[in-house]
Amino acid sequence: MLDCQLIIFDCDGVLVDTEPVTNRLLAECLTEIGWPMTTQQSIETFKGRDLHVIRAEAEAKVGRELPDLLPTYRSRMFEAFASEPIGLIEGALELLDALDEAGTHKRCVASNGPMNKMQASLTSAGLIDRFHHEGEARIYSAYDIGIWKPEPGLFLHAAERMGSRPSDAVVIEDSVSGIVAANRAGMRVVGLAGLTSAAALEEAGATWVITSLNEVLVGLGG
Repeated sequence: MLDCQLIIFDCDGVLVDTEPVTNRLLAECLTEIGWPMTTQQSIETFKGRDLHVIRAEAEAKVGRELPDLLPTYRSRMFEAFASEPIGLIEGALELLDALDEAGTHKRCVASNGPMNKMQASLTSAGLIDRFHHEGEARIYSAYDIGIWKPEPGLFLHAAERMGSRPSDAVVIEDSVSGIVAANRAGMRVVGLAGLTSAAALEEAGATWVITSLNEVLVGLGG
């Protein structure tokens, strides 16, 4: 499965365990503006999607503009990141260690989230240095190019910057929108089931569905 030159990691839910926190806060913000929402409903409805689209849907739901929704959410998110250490997804550290030992795969992160969010969460989880090479950050944000998953542009941008063809890349994703984006980019994609079910990831077109990153170690001979 990992016969490839490049592994592209999603960030939230694949490397760092931010999804429960961020979806709890998003649900709180939506509930406050008049769209009652639980954390689980937020995960099922919005996980992996563009926040600007979510705001547009919220505005349509409550019938008014919501210019403060995203700033409020982001402010609370960064406060939470500062006060609640971000955990690692099971197997993330072991997989990165195995990639270092093998020395055969390039790697990067590509996320719908803004760069400062990724930097904050990866730093809190102790992974930020694992995605730098010769002083260059190998972290790519949809905000930098103005294209969000499920469009393929972010993954194509990451592969180009990493000097790899799409067919030589494997994406590790935990959201339906990410699976769709990888497929549209012409990349193989590993679906990490958890908050999103294995069935949903398979239906979206995942090449291989796993329940733990430790399963990827088999593909590395670990």
